[in-house]
Amino acid sequence: MNYQEFLKYIEENLPELMNIRELEKREKLAEEEKEKDCEIEETEICYEAHLHTITKNNGIVLDGITLLNKGESAGPNIYLNSFFENYQMGKPLNSIMNEIIDCHFRAKEETTIEVVDILDFEVVKNKIIVRLVNYEKNEEQLKNCPHKRFLDLAITFRYLASKDAMGLASSLVFNKEFEQWDIELEDLYQLALFNTMREFPWQMDSLVKVVSECFGERLPEELREDFMNDVRSLEQVESRVNMFVLTNDVGVNGATSILYDNVIKNFAKVQDCNIYILPSSVHEVMLVPENADTEPEFLKELVVDANQSAVGLIDLLSDHIYYYDMDSDQILICEEIN
Repeated sequence: MNYQEFLKYIEENLPELMNIRELEKREKLAEEEKEKDCEIEETEICYEAHLHTITKNNGIVLDGITLLNKGESAGPNIYLNSFFENYQMGKPLNSIMNEIIDCHFRAKEETTIEVVDILDFEVVKNKIIVRLVNYEKNEEQLKNCPHKRFLDLAITFRYLASKDAMGLASSLVFNKEFEQWDIELEDLYQLALFNTMREFPWQMDSLVKVVSECFGERLPEELREDFMNDVRSLEQVESRVNMFVLTNDVGVNGATSILYDNVIKNFAKVQDCNIYILPSSVHEVMLVPENADTEPEFLKELVVDANQSAVGLIDLLSDHIYYYDMDSDQILICEEIN
C-alpha cells in the first residue's frame, strides 16, 4: 500500500471505528453516571473523516485528518505522515487507526479553542500576532497572505486561538481576512507587533546558562561532573566569543523577538558594541557582541552547518547572519555590508 492508498484507507475506514469507540466511551460514561444517579445527554453518533493538506513553514506539506460528528463544524486536526512511517515499519492498520482516535480524544479534552468569526476585526484584533519566516522558502504561500519584507525574511500575521499549558494554537491570516478588515498593512503590523510583545515577552540568557540548565539536571550523576567541566570550558570560550540566546517566554517562534521595540538596541548599548545576530532557528537567535576577535565567516559557517545537520527544514529561518549597527540603528544582512 503506497502513501495515497494509505490515506484513502484511513479516510474510508476510520469513521466506522470511531463510531464504535465513541459508543463504548458513552456506555462507560453512562454506567458511571448511573451509579451517581445522573442523566447524560444523548446525541447521534455519525462520524465523518475529512482529509486536509496543510502547508507548514518553509513549504513543508503535511496531510491531516479531522473527525467530525454530525452537527460539529470544527475538530482537532491529526497529522498522518508519521503514522504512514509506522505502517511502513510493520504496524497494523487497526492499531494505527486506534492511535489516531486516541490522539483525537486527547486533543478534544485538552483543547478549549473558542470558535470566532475571524472576518470580524473587532473580535480578533487583540489576538493578531506576527511571525518571522524565510521569504524564499515560503514565497508561494506568501502570495496568498499579507506580509512585510524584512531582510531575507517575511513578517506574516497569525490569529492566536489559544495559549495555555497544553501549547499554542494559531492560524495564518490570508488575504481574504486582511481585505475584509479594511486596515493598512503598516497599521496591522504595529498592532500585531504590540500584541506579540504582550503575549510572548522576550527572554535572554547566556548560551552557557541555557546549555547548563537544559542538560545539566537531566544527566546521570556519573556523567554530570564531565558535563560541568565542559561547561566551564565553554565559559572560557565565552570570554572571547560571548553568545546569548534571545527567544520568547515559551521558546516557540522566538526569533520574532528581534522585531521587538529596542530589544537589540538596548542589548547593544549594554554591550557597548555592534551585534551579530545568528538565526539558529525560527524559535531563537544567537546574539554575539562584536569584538576584535569576532570572525563573521566563522559565525556564518556555524549557522549553515547547524541548518544542514541539526535544524529541521520546518524550523529553518535563514542561512544568512545579520548585523546590528549602533550608529544607524539598523539590522542588516551581514554579507551585504560594504
